[in-house]
Amino acid sequence: MELPPIRHRRARRTDADAVWTLLSDAGIEAPAEDRTGLRRFRRLVADLGGDLYLAERDASLVGLVHITYARHLLAGQRATLALLVVAPEARRCGVGAGLIDLAAARARRRGCPLLAWPGSDAAACGRDWLRRRGWREVGAHLLVDLTGAAG
Repeated sequence: MELPPIRHRRARRTDADAVWTLLSDAGIEAPAEDRTGLRRFRRLVADLGGDLYLAERDASLVGLVHITYARHLLAGQRATLALLVVAPEARRCGVGAGLIDLAAARARRRGCPLLAWPGSDAAACGRDWLRRRGWREVGAHLLVDLTGAAG
């Protein structure tokens, strides 16, 4: 039986409860479900210095990716994969790969030559998995070249 397609969309202010549930199901401590946590989530969704995208299948949240961007005087625009989470029941179904491809496309569109993963998010995103997808280790970070240049 073929699975329904995965749809990606930008997170909205009203997605907080679904995101908290996804984080909890993935074994990641979610922010408090109080006014402060909700305010923090809403600010994150509205922040122009980052992207928070959700992956849905049949209107159920099955994954998310959070990318942050920073401008540097000498190094130019930089993109960091801040968080990648896939629901346990949706793993090994292409959800993570689709979210990584989306993150790379968004970073490329913003003029970032590289997408970096600092490695601090070990529970949701594995080093070996990213290496198999072409990311290379540079110090404590993993990087993927978005320019298409061999490297």
